[in-house]
Amino acid sequence: MLVITNEDLETFLEMPACIEALEAAYRDLGNRDAVDMPRQDAIVDNPRPGAVHAFKTMSGSWPAAGLAALRLNSDVVHWPEIEGSPRRVKIPVSQGDRYNGLVLLFSTETGELLAMFNDGVVQKTRVGGSSGVAAKYLAREDASVLGLIGSGWQATGQIEAMATVRDLELVKVFSTTAANREAFAETYSKKLGIEVRAVASSQEAAADADILVSATNSMTPTISADLVRPGMHVTSVRGSEIGLDVLQAVDRLVVNTHDPVSAHATRGWPEEIPEFVNGDYARPDIGVFDITQAPELKSVVAGQTPGRQSDDEITCFHNYKGMGLQFAAIGSIIYAEARTRQIGLTVDDRYFSQTVHP
Repeated sequence: MLVITNEDLETFLEMPACIEALEAAYRDLGNRDAVDMPRQDAIVDNPRPGAVHAFKTMSGSWPAAGLAALRLNSDVVHWPEIEGSPRRVKIPVSQGDRYNGLVLLFSTETGELLAMFNDGVVQKTRVGGSSGVAAKYLAREDASVLGLIGSGWQATGQIEAMATVRDLELVKVFSTTAANREAFAETYSKKLGIEVRAVASSQEAAADADILVSATNSMTPTISADLVRPGMHVTSVRGSEIGLDVLQAVDRLVVNTHDPVSAHATRGWPEEIPEFVNGDYARPDIGVFDITQAPELKSVVAGQTPGRQSDDEITCFHNYKGMGLQFAAIGSIIYAEARTRQIGLTVDDRYFSQTVHP
């Protein structure tokens, strides 16, 4: 069994290969040749004021790769208000001020645990990669200008994915901290070899953009209808970032999955956590807008639902919820490359199997 770290993954995990694997997995899921198990969260008290312990799991099985993946997080989370809006923030309180997130990769042939790896690099790669898959089917073929709201960890996955599926000439990035957006622009101008320009507002980022992406931890909308224009493709990394006015205004809406997050909380927390108001667990407009009426990305990739039909359409990929199958797809690359490159710590399999019938 291999133990693989984020530092290992960063040496070989590339967005184009991840998008290719994700697209194949979505296609198999659409054809019922793969399985995804929806996310479940257990929410309990934490000694820190306003914080909870959130234990999150999601899983998926991809027979074509012979792999099943279980993604789990053990997080201490709170919701500080930043510039008048609550943000979902994980607190790094494990030893050495670190976070806890793992993916367990199993063989569907033998059942054995093949690998265990950090989920941080994979997390932003699978979110960005899925947005890239959606943009391949929903953005205009000639899309060349990307408007990006956010300059953090998730934004790196989004810009890399969009640059993979479309020939970008200009990226305009806005985030609330000028130094962060300027550093992001400098880094990705060099990395992608295109113009990445830091701008002073979300309106400026959206102006003349062919693709508009929000990649923040905001619990309130960052993309509103006034930012959207005909021919644009819109997406985000959180359900809360796209307002109801946008969802109702677009011509073609596609969602990642219809399956909701199942949140199981101890007494009191549903009234106190913003997630239950406008986050991963619920949003106030959910009774007004039936998300299950929109097609899922798997159906578009499998050819069962059309993608963009005209240059004037406003399209939207609502990355409403994550999927465990995404980790199996990217895990197929990780395990094969780690074996080939002899990367990672090898641990005796007997520590992860048993002779007793469980």
